[in-house]
Amino acid sequence: MKKWIFLALLPFLMVSCAKPETFEYLGIQSIKVKSMNFSEANLEIVGAFYNPNKFPVQFKDASVDLSINGVFLGQSNLDSTIVVPKKDTFQLPVLLNVKMSMEMINLVARFMGGEKEFEIELKGKSKIGRGGFFINYPIYYKGQEKID
Repeated sequence: MKKWIFLALLPFLMVSCAKPETFEYLGIQSIKVKSMNFSEANLEIVGAFYNPNKFPVQFKDASVDLSINGVFLGQSNLDSTIVVPKKDTFQLPVLLNVKMSMEMINLVARFMGGEKEFEIELKGKSKIGRGGFFINYPIYYKGQEKID
């Protein structure tokens, strides 16, 4: 009898233990300067992603380095847990404290001068999972982005 119960529950166990697929990066929704002075700038960057999984996923402990046109801007850490809906898009706001340097001033000048397309590079790691089971998830994206 126990064998039949196990065989009946096997499909449910296999689905519940399925490894989550990686999120699809859709682009940057917005970049806002929260505050700025001569030594640093506080930015809020909102990225859009798509969860291709057939189940909701928890996203936590993210750490991402951001570079624009090869200039390292800083690292952002997410220490809270975000529940990502199944088969849906979601937005991830990232707060970043950027030290002002000549490279950063040049990037701001190019943006203010009308240039709107930049090379964005994201490198980092996070944990994704569900039901208390998490896997390490590498984050990497490099591509041209139009920033308005």
